[in-house]
Amino acid sequence: MTKTILYLSPYFWPEEIGSAPYCTDLARYLQGAGHRLHTIAFRPHYPTAENFRAWSDGSRDEETFENIKVSRVGVSERGVGGFKERVKNDIRFVISVCRKALLGRFSRPDVVIAYVPSILTVFAALLVKLMSGAQVLTIVHDIESGLARSLGIAKNPLILRMMERVESFVLNRSDRVVVLTEGMKCELEKIGCTSPIDVISIWASPASESPIPVHPLTLMYSGNFGKKQNLDQLLPLIKRLSLERADIKVVMQGDGSEKERIVRLFQQAGVTNTRFAPLVDVDKFVPSLQAAALHMVPQALDVANYALPSKLFSIMAAGRPYVCIAEAGSPLDVLTQRSGAGICVSPGDEDGLFEAVTSLLDRKDELERKGENGRTFVSECMNKQTIMNQYLGLIGKA
Repeated sequence: MTKTILYLSPYFWPEEIGSAPYCTDLARYLQGAGHRLHTIAFRPHYPTAENFRAWSDGSRDEETFENIKVSRVGVSERGVGGFKERVKNDIRFVISVCRKALLGRFSRPDVVIAYVPSILTVFAALLVKLMSGAQVLTIVHDIESGLARSLGIAKNPLILRMMERVESFVLNRSDRVVVLTEGMKCELEKIGCTSPIDVISIWASPASESPIPVHPLTLMYSGNFGKKQNLDQLLPLIKRLSLERADIKVVMQGDGSEKERIVRLFQQAGVTNTRFAPLVDVDKFVPSLQAAALHMVPQALDVANYALPSKLFSIMAAGRPYVCIAEAGSPLDVLTQRSGAGICVSPGDEDGLFEAVTSLLDRKDELERKGENGRTFVSECMNKQTIMNQYLGLIGKA
């Protein structure tokens, strides 16, 4: 049965990192399955607006992408004004959706899909539900109260408690909630979410096999330069490598609000073995990952249950092993043990991190084995078609 879906996805095509590729893929799949979608998204700007100037003047605020109607909302550039400015952007998004709903700017939906990097998005979905009777499916990519606590963005216990109450309030008025890991499900239940929660992983597709290059040995970080990654914790490792293992080259690839500060930090530390590189185009992304022998997947302390780094699955799909920094028993640690694709090191264990990285890079056979384990895990457990069909089943029930 064909359904009309209002798709509230702040991050969407043509953005190529973070949640946007997954939000876009699911929208394309649902449209291809015969449903009618109207997406409301920010003007593309993540991790920076530099590559999206064609959208910045608002001339493309109404457009069509693969038969999906897309409406854009103006946004301040990421990293400008910090947390307060991000909240203003989220409020601007909610107001825009509510205004469009009240003015009848989109067809009466059967289903509203609301993505949470911002819980405020769900308020707009609930207004549409009130007006139309639509079912609300909320997909949680980030648990904001947990991230705010872990990253020190909000330190006042009253503010953190208020954030939790807002999250539980709107989630309990959603008809279904989707999270990425069992850890995220547990955290939502802790703050009082009683709506049905489905755990559905993000997906990946194995890339063509490529031999692991060992001349020179290259260690890579590829992704967003943001607070969730806490890239500062990589400095002791990389500085020690520059002093003791000059044969290992380091590439830090990506962009984000923290990049300039991280570059300065490395320069001030006298690091000489590291090359900083920008994001690469999507058609060059997998080859860029395969140019490294080993990848780093850092995460800030206590963040693991509130957000999952999507870069990890791209690394596994590319057939490359990784060393991640996360607490024992966290979703990252569990995934690493299940897949056999990498090594998990506890935050703050600088010697353990150095040993994990150097021991792997010195064993080509182990690099290849873990790289192949990752590709196999992606193929067997993160099959895109299977996961898309799970979402299709949820839409069918709505």
